[in-house]
Amino acid sequence: MATIEDFDTEIADIHTRIATLQAHRANLTSILLSQPHLPARLQQRPVLHERKRRSAAKFVEAQSKRNLENVYRACAGVTAYKVKDPDPYAVDNGNVLGVRVEVSIGGTFIETYHVLFNRPNAKQRNILKIHKHTIPPCIPLHPLANKWLPITRKDADATMEQSLVKFGRSLRKELVSWHLRQEALEKLRTEAGLGNKATQPEEDKPDTSIGKVLNAFVSDDEESEDEEEMRTARDGAVKITDIEGDMAVRELTITWSNGNTGALRVTKDGEIDKAVFRSRDGLRESAMERKAEGRIEGLVQRLTT
Repeated sequence: MATIEDFDTEIADIHTRIATLQAHRANLTSILLSQPHLPARLQQRPVLHERKRRSAAKFVEAQSKRNLENVYRACAGVTAYKVKDPDPYAVDNGNVLGVRVEVSIGGTFIETYHVLFNRPNAKQRNILKIHKHTIPPCIPLHPLANKWLPITRKDADATMEQSLVKFGRSLRKELVSWHLRQEALEKLRTEAGLGNKATQPEEDKPDTSIGKVLNAFVSDDEESEDEEEMRTARDGAVKITDIEGDMAVRELTITWSNGNTGALRVTKDGEIDKAVFRSRDGLRESAMERKAEGRIEGLVQRLTT
């Protein structure tokens, strides 16, 4: 005799099957409505059922607009849309213009960002101001807005010209460059055998707890654990133990097992234009600095050869 758990399992399987069939039906509908010859055939007259023809023509038109929007989103990367602010006291009757920036790397969409604009002055209908956004803090959003979307000062007579198109292009370039630098940093860590820091297990991460108490009663002839690790590293093969970057991936820090360190500055386009390497004793490593200059890709290979 079937139990309640068995019935629940069967019902869940049926719901899953229904959802799969609905998704398959929607996919087939989109394919059918996207046929290039279908609009022309629907314009042919006379037909037996005019009402069904008009209904089908509306579905084809809606699918055509959806396809056009998908093409813009896939190729342009920056699209605009209109939304309504539900706040009854919102400026400009709650009219909000949204700009969607989609970042695609290697044929895959990585992330989607949004910037919402409103019109602070109803008399100046072409002047926009940033209302809300989802841009990371390491991206210079407000400097870009001050450059391409300047706001007219109250004591100024002339209206300052804004360019939403140039703002969108510049913002997308900043976001794509940032994601490319992040991807390059993760590749460097993988090439150095460090793995992805974001997915590193908790037990493998270094202990950064505050409040460690150092034992001040260690005799001079006793070797600390850190000194023992440094001695082992000097006797064995020298390897990279850590590669870190700031949030914007504009500054990198490299640490070796023998105590050597390196600080590198990365441009927005992924070029290393300046590097400073020092040995454990604080001496400059000019040869390593010359090797580091160039693209961020291949940095590990240049430093280890």
